[in-house]
Amino acid sequence: MKKAKLILANFDARISSISIRPKNVATKVVISSKMYDEVSGEKKSVKIMFSDVAAIDFRINYFDNMIGAEVMGLYQIEDRAFIEKLVRDIFERRKEIYLWEGDYDYDENEPADLLNVMDLSGDFAKEISSYSAYVQNVDAGVYIIVAKGASYV
Repeated sequence: MKKAKLILANFDARISSISIRPKNVATKVVISSKMYDEVSGEKKSVKIMFSDVAAIDFRINYFDNMIGAEVMGLYQIEDRAFIEKLVRDIFERRKEIYLWEGDYDYDENEPADLLNVMDLSGDFAKEISSYSAYVQNVDAGVYIIVAKGASYV
């Protein structure tokens, strides 16, 4: 069974805002969350800050199945295969959308074609061991952020 480490118990979390500050390898993401603290019984607001973000994935559940909403926290996953697959999948989705939208002479067999190179400078491949996937389930679905660090206030 796969395991994740609980880093913030934010029961009944709601995301009230997300700020993404793109800056290449120094991208920052700040999520404001309303949560219920089961221990004190209080409703609280928390800001979760992610540093050096490599990928963000939102998976919205528009069905009536709330599975995962009850996990009650922000979790950290350090599984390298999971992180690498997630980053690769996001790259491939972006490429697919770009090809739908643009008029690009794409050659999938050409290694030098920009659309075939996920990690231009090779930085992510060298530093993958310093990244984690941070996962938060909410009523509507789940968000996953691949970043070097997370903190909250």
